[in-house]
Amino acid sequence: MREIDLLTEFSRKAGSKLEPENIKIDDTTLRDGEQTAGVVFANDEKVHIAKMLDDIGVHQIETGIPAMGGDEKEAIRKIASLDLSCSILGWNRAVKSDIDASIECGVDSVAVSISSSDIHIEHKLRKSREWVLESMKSCVDYAKSFNLYVSVNAEDASRSDMEFLLQFARTARDAGAGVLICMYL
Repeated sequence: MREIDLLTEFSRKAGSKLEPENIKIDDTTLRDGEQTAGVVFANDEKVHIAKMLDDIGVHQIETGIPAMGGDEKEAIRKIASLDLSCSILGWNRAVKSDIDASIECGVDSVAVSISSSDIHIEHKLRKSREWVLESMKSCVDYAKSFNLYVSVNAEDASRSDMEFLLQFARTARDAGAGVLICMYL
């Protein structure tokens, strides 16, 4: 199934239509950009990039992965302290200690990311669908208890069983997540 067909089917089954005014820009330069071979930003460059992204009206900046610690955490903390207009998000695995690291940085949003495909659930996580749903829900509940905006990332969504992906989405929504991001790996 092509990605656009998957999104259309997901939207239809989820009962919502995508409207342009509901589209928000979430920039991943500071997180995904450094995953590009040969790309490393110095902390002052990260701060400068964050300021520029805020100046052009980006709604949310994924600043990085606080659980990595060290310079990564220091840069995220600095960006979160800038009082920018946009939301500052820390990326996390569905692990409470990751969320704690984001909270320590002062971000106002967190992404909780966990696999949703059976291939990843079985071979990467070596767990069950039920474990995935409970881990995700538990982390969303935890983040919400700190008044954070929460997005949930369904890793490997393009290979996920559609009914499970819908269950995943409903569980995230019911726990209080504001958005579901389907990641195509």
